[in-house]
Amino acid sequence: MSIRLPEHDHCRFCGDPVPFEQAFCSEDCYWKEDARVKKERNNNIIFALLTVASVAAIAAAGTLL
Repeated sequence: MSIRLPEHDHCRFCGDPVPFEQAFCSEDCYWKEDARVKKERNNNIIFALLTVASVAAIAAAGTLL
């Protein structure tokens, strides 16, 4: 016997079931996801800058040899 659940989606942060028209189950989850996305974006920017700096340093060291 299978149980049919009502049509639903899941909270983008915690995964709890929510109605289709909602992305988050609570305002708290919304702000936590917002903070997570900002932190991930900042980490990606830092990684890109460090990569560019490393390539520039290697290129500069290669021209000195």
